[in-house]
Amino acid sequence: MIHEYALDPAVLISWADNDRDYSEFLREYGLGTPRIVSSFPKKKANKLRSYLLKNSPQNAQSLTGQRYTEMVLKIVESIVVRDVQENDGDDWAEAAIDENRRAPFDVILSAAEIREGNNVTPTSMYSQGSIWNHPGQINVSRTNEGLLAAVLNLIRLADDKVVIIDPFGWTSEAIGFIRFMLQSISSNRVSVGLPVIMLFYKEKRGSGMSGNGSPSADHVRQQIFHGLTGDVTNIQLEVFELRETENNDVFHNRCILTEHGGVITGHGIGVSGNEHHTDEVILMSPDIYQKKWQQFVEKNCFEKASDAKS
Repeated sequence: MIHEYALDPAVLISWADNDRDYSEFLREYGLGTPRIVSSFPKKKANKLRSYLLKNSPQNAQSLTGQRYTEMVLKIVESIVVRDVQENDGDDWAEAAIDENRRAPFDVILSAAEIREGNNVTPTSMYSQGSIWNHPGQINVSRTNEGLLAAVLNLIRLADDKVVIIDPFGWTSEAIGFIRFMLQSISSNRVSVGLPVIMLFYKEKRGSGMSGNGSPSADHVRQQIFHGLTGDVTNIQLEVFELRETENNDVFHNRCILTEHGGVITGHGIGVSGNEHHTDEVILMSPDIYQKKWQQFVEKNCFEKASDAKS
């Protein structure tokens, strides 16, 4: 539900000069949308910002120039970090073709048509069946394969953190999905490093009526690593068992977040394994994403019952 876009600077300039295109860009690209711009042809956000600003309209103080600068700053708030061989040449399209054949983008959005199957232009992107169109909500099978397919790009393109939030993230079904996800996390990546994986689940207190309580974070972490093979066994995994407190929000949502956005799921990561069972995966709006990121990552508004880190 998140897609990496190689964006031609010439397209950005043309959009800055048009009221409708400028407004659409602010609405349809960046955090909270399916379209995240690639760092290509650079490796880092600050280098991409400098590169794009060098291509700004001649009169930077004009309305077009101010819009262009605003668009560039929005792009670099959340980009897909791509390990590229930086090229200072002027032919953006030629460099995009070479990079696409090395490690394909989801979409190449260029000013003029280029001969790549994943290419669209400002003219063709509105055509019926265009690859520019992405759903904000999908129905998935409640199997490891079905759920992973829905969030694969979110996981694959993450360079910083993958945050899994599920009150029942400690169950065997949830642990099984995380294990399945981690075994696939190094495939088809566009950056060398692997993100930190953070799991937050809710403390369940056992009793004679409700059965066993939730296990400790250390136990859950050990269970996740059990049976994993290859380089993924060295991944940084942090697990947190959280307790609700008075005068704070309740812990009930199930979602997955990265630096590129987040999705909400109805049943969470504890899949049933039955292909006839389904769930909905919904792309988060920017305000809901920021709320969850602050609640769990930046401030952690709950009390820690236990935690386990690498």
